[in-house]
Amino acid sequence: MSFFTHKNDTKNSKLPEVKEEVKKEDVVDEPLNLEANVASETIDSADADTITQVKESEPVKLDKKEEAPRKIVCVSKIGSDHIFANMNNHDFAFKIPKIKAVMDGCGSGSHSEIGTKLFGQLFVRKAKELYDSGEYITEENFVEVVNKLFEKMLFLCDDKNFIFDNYCFTILVCFETDDEFVVYSSGDGYIIKETKDGISFEELDDGEYPAYYVYNFFKDKSVLKEYKDGVRFKIHHFNKEEFLNVGVATDGLRYAEKLLDVEKNKLMKFLHDGKGKKIEILINRNNRKNEMFHDDISICF
Repeated sequence: MSFFTHKNDTKNSKLPEVKEEVKKEDVVDEPLNLEANVASETIDSADADTITQVKESEPVKLDKKEEAPRKIVCVSKIGSDHIFANMNNHDFAFKIPKIKAVMDGCGSGSHSEIGTKLFGQLFVRKAKELYDSGEYITEENFVEVVNKLFEKMLFLCDDKNFIFDNYCFTILVCFETDDEFVVYSSGDGYIIKETKDGISFEELDDGEYPAYYVYNFFKDKSVLKEYKDGVRFKIHHFNKEEFLNVGVATDGLRYAEKLLDVEKNKLMKFLHDGKGKKIEILINRNNRKNEMFHDDISICF
């Protein structure tokens, strides 16, 4: 059984498109709760029980249940390879109202978890700042916000070696509006999609060199092997008439394809039911027994 789209199994281990028009959508006015909404190896999500266009994989069907408010899964777990290498979790995930996000630090960066966690926390703080003044991070101002956050991060240090070691990471952000889900992606990862037929995963894969957004800020482009002309977010639209839910995940999700069918079915059910804690237990159990999830994995769905 497979719910994956198959592409090259490439990890963000090496360092070295034009932004489409985005639609203006209103964001629903609701309280912005910053507590227990960030997932990392050190911060648990207390209330969470985690382009290349490719063809869809076969969905796994789920039993219908009565309608209820959806619980968002926000999980980030360290991979077994990083545990054995005495490294940190390079991923970071967070959720705030109408936004789900995951970031995956470059595997060859000495401390790319610094970039993912710094960016994620600055993003949430900016969202809170805007909310307090009656504004929001939306599709309209998303790229501007991201650019300003990178400028703030690079104000600390813009040395190229420091950037390669700390600030190379992928970004996947899913916006929810009244009519659709919209995913902005820069780099590898997965889009998780749920329809009435079930849940499937769509792989985003840049090949050997992931499109790290920080490449836009290198003063000397000659140090880059790819993307000398810059990196733009790719945009993916999913209409709510077809899709019940859409989320994002880092490319550590690829190891779920190697799970036993019984474990795959549990994963899909836990995603559908919003059982983040049970997903964490599943990942821990399979790493303890089989070292299954070699790479860090983050899911926000």
